[in-house]
Amino acid sequence: MADLDAASSDPLELVRPHLTGPDAAEVLGAALGAADLRLDGWRVDSVHHRVGRSLSVLYTARVGTLDGAGHDLALVAHVDRQPVPTGPVEVRVAGVAVSVWRFPDDPFLPGLPSATSASRVRELLDRLEVPPGDVGLEVRAYRPSRRAVIEVAVHTPGAAARVLYLKVMAGARASRLATVHGELAAAGVPVPGVVGVAPDQGLLAIRALAGTTLRSALAGDQVVPPADALVAVSERFAAANLTAGADPARFADPTRHVTVLAALCPDRRDELEVTAAIARAVGGPRVPVHGDLHEAQLLVEGPALVGVLDVDGAGEGWLANDAGSLVAHLEAVGEVWPQVDARARRYAAEVAEAYARLLDPRDLARGAAAAWLGLATGPYRVQDVAWERFTRTRIDRAAAWAARAR
Repeated sequence: MADLDAASSDPLELVRPHLTGPDAAEVLGAALGAADLRLDGWRVDSVHHRVGRSLSVLYTARVGTLDGAGHDLALVAHVDRQPVPTGPVEVRVAGVAVSVWRFPDDPFLPGLPSATSASRVRELLDRLEVPPGDVGLEVRAYRPSRRAVIEVAVHTPGAAARVLYLKVMAGARASRLATVHGELAAAGVPVPGVVGVAPDQGLLAIRALAGTTLRSALAGDQVVPPADALVAVSERFAAANLTAGADPARFADPTRHVTVLAALCPDRRDELEVTAAIARAVGGPRVPVHGDLHEAQLLVEGPALVGVLDVDGAGEGWLANDAGSLVAHLEAVGEVWPQVDARARRYAAEVAEAYARLLDPRDLARGAAAAWLGLATGPYRVQDVAWERFTRTRIDRAAAWAARAR
């Protein structure tokens, strides 16, 4: 493998090409060899870069055994500035430690193996006094080293399946998040109800909510709530007494995306730095917010907004970042589903206008610019075949919103 430049200010970014290009075969092959397995093929499924902290690459690997049988495994290669818990195989890439593990054996998420085992989930549900029934599991989300969401369907004869979700988190976040759910519910925010917590495993069980996502409704050209209904949700957040909230302002800092985007599009570095600086200057009300508000977090039934999902990052932050994020994501619906582009843009404009009674439009523009910078990292993260074109288009969108902020 090629040597890495140890003097770089961001060695994680220098490691990235080795884990996403041809060199990854050596890393994965060495890790599998320690378990007497042979690497027969692989592909990158997603790339997760927490700037200055860690880099994770999720693969589907085709592996063979000594007897010739082959099967697929989900593997993760992870580089971290902090110590990695014991368990994964360690492979050295030009002096840099790369930890490799199989899903679900994530050393940062000790509850994940239990959450993906039907028998162990049934034992957990028994402790939480969930009615008996056969358990079906489906992985809905997985961010290596950070979190996972498992859909649990409990099947009983003659009845519709009961659905709930297990959120798997690191550290003591499960208990904190249960408190956040309760505090938001008390403020009238329609968050899922908590079934129970297994704090030692970092597991939070929550009830499923009715409705479809606003994203699906908009993309399917269905009835959607009026813009004022979305603003009303932000007002309910603002009225909540969040004692266990996170720090959404830190999460929303757009400058954290510049390193990754500049590596993907080096010719845009100066523009990215200017855009991020403008977006970072967001102001206006600092109140309890969702922290990652977008159209896939909102559940609707026709014109009614009936649910709010994924409040892990809720806490005191800038209202303009929540509003700008929602507006930018609504615009992005039209990029992904061109047949509803005009409607998505029009709806996004209506939402922006509705938020104008709470915000200076320039602050909303800064929030939208910040959100588009975050969205620009998405095509590469999920390894879209046209990721460079979409990345550049989204950088353009961020710059356009930053210009409006001026």
